[in-house]
Amino acid sequence: MVKNILLKIGYDGTNFHGFQYQENLRNIESEVKKAIHKVTNENNRIIAAGRTDAGVHAYAQYVNFLTATNINPRAFKFHIEPYLPDDIISLESKEVDLGFHARFSAKSKTYQYVIFRDKIMHPIHRNYMEQITYPLDLDKLQKGLDILKGEHDFKAFMRIDKDLEINTIRSIEDAYFIENESRLEIYFKANSFLHNQVRIMSGALIELARGKLSLDDFRNFFDSKNTKKANPALSASGLYLWSIDYE
Repeated sequence: MVKNILLKIGYDGTNFHGFQYQENLRNIESEVKKAIHKVTNENNRIIAAGRTDAGVHAYAQYVNFLTATNINPRAFKFHIEPYLPDDIISLESKEVDLGFHARFSAKSKTYQYVIFRDKIMHPIHRNYMEQITYPLDLDKLQKGLDILKGEHDFKAFMRIDKDLEINTIRSIEDAYFIENESRLEIYFKANSFLHNQVRIMSGALIELARGKLSLDDFRNFFDSKNTKKANPALSASGLYLWSIDYE
């Protein structure tokens, strides 16, 4: 009997060229697929909730796959774990409906961006945070986050691909920040995001908070006549796929 297994994983993206398969480049998809094959001895196709870029981390990423094995669905996480490299962890597994799709069944995704604000950052943190030491007006940062909430055309906040024509309308369900000692953690929740959108939104918010942009400048990114791109895109090191909601 065929079962549809939903597997929750986490990973340190530092030494990966992103989630998606790329020939001759280390990627998370290949590592996970190899580990599942070791357990099932099947050529399982895996479907991911999303594709993180090179250097991006995940506290919670989900993949689903079909299998005819008799392994208890909740035990897959234990069987798969020994075959994963030490920068990927298998966290949970369970059976879901055959029609479940890790990407299209997701109701929302939350990304976290982490900024280290002290002048001296220990080198052990360099692959996991963006260091920004400028004085920041956090009230302006919050006002920028409030502007981002809701449905907008985010074409000014995406990486440009001349060969790609897509709908750039997105809806931000929630956007907020938390101060955690020397860290500034910014969170964005939406059904989906454009390529590099979170890193560019984070960069534009920092420009706003340090006084390089006014609130009117920030609002103008959503003006239908605007041709100016938001920038910069902050580094991948500070970005985390934080959570995915299916209900």
